[in-house]
Amino acid sequence: MRIFLPAILLTVALGSLTTGDAFAQTIFETYDEGSLSFDWNSWPFGFPAGSVSAEGPVWNEDLTFPGGANQGCGGGIRGVVADTTQALALGGIDNGDGTYDAVAVFVTFPEGPAEGTYAVDATNMTAGFIYIDNVSNLTIPGEDDDLLAWFDNLEATNRFGSTSGTVEVTAVSEAGFAGTFSGLMGDPDSFDLRNVENGQFSVANVPVSPVPGLGGGAALSAAPNPFNPQTTVALSLDRPQRVVVAVYDLAGRRVAWLHRGSLDAGAHAWVWSGRNDASRPQGAGLYFCRATGQGWSRTTKLVLVP
Repeated sequence: MRIFLPAILLTVALGSLTTGDAFAQTIFETYDEGSLSFDWNSWPFGFPAGSVSAEGPVWNEDLTFPGGANQGCGGGIRGVVADTTQALALGGIDNGDGTYDAVAVFVTFPEGPAEGTYAVDATNMTAGFIYIDNVSNLTIPGEDDDLLAWFDNLEATNRFGSTSGTVEVTAVSEAGFAGTFSGLMGDPDSFDLRNVENGQFSVANVPVSPVPGLGGGAALSAAPNPFNPQTTVALSLDRPQRVVVAVYDLAGRRVAWLHRGSLDAGAHAWVWSGRNDASRPQGAGLYFCRATGQGWSRTTKLVLVP
């Protein structure tokens, strides 16, 4: 569900990829966690105004969020048609009254994932963003459901789709999708227009929880987090084994090795000071520390602040 629901929202809400050939896709990667937010004001008057923000692991199959949270993010990257690739980020919010909000950002790359600035395309829907608020009957559609009928039956206060603006992609790969967005969005039912500012998205391929039965005796954490200038990465093991520990950026590039070799059972710790293996300071942002041992892998977020 974690990739299926975002894909459905984009497909039916924006009217793209509705043919049978276009929707028969191979999913390359799922993004399990991240953040997505933006500020908005009524256009052209500037009032009312507000903001939308979602952060954390993506939905469970029963529309709850891991850890009892009321919000989360996810998405994915997949092949679409011919050589094109689509990446998307989706944020969801449980309003606590039986309704949900959903916000999504998407880009279809002509020849594979690439950083850059992409203009909102309200005709072909190859780049843009959407916001649906107060959905009172949100369900998970099945693979055989009529997707357009499913979307038409959603009961929501507003269904905004982008009409102009840009999506700036700063990182995209199987490891993550991040960037900024801004522009106008409109509701075709109410004809309301909203100006979107300070839009930011960042989702990544981070396991929400350990895989059952694989390395259950390994635990990874970091503190302080967020941090500046340094954080301590802690790993506990239930048995001796060879372990690799490294820091990666949002695009999946390795930034620094923390450990490569055998470790005894027990607690271990390494300090990362926000520098790469060449001792060059890295920019503020989201990083990931991944520890891999015999039959298991653990990942934790690292947030380097200015």
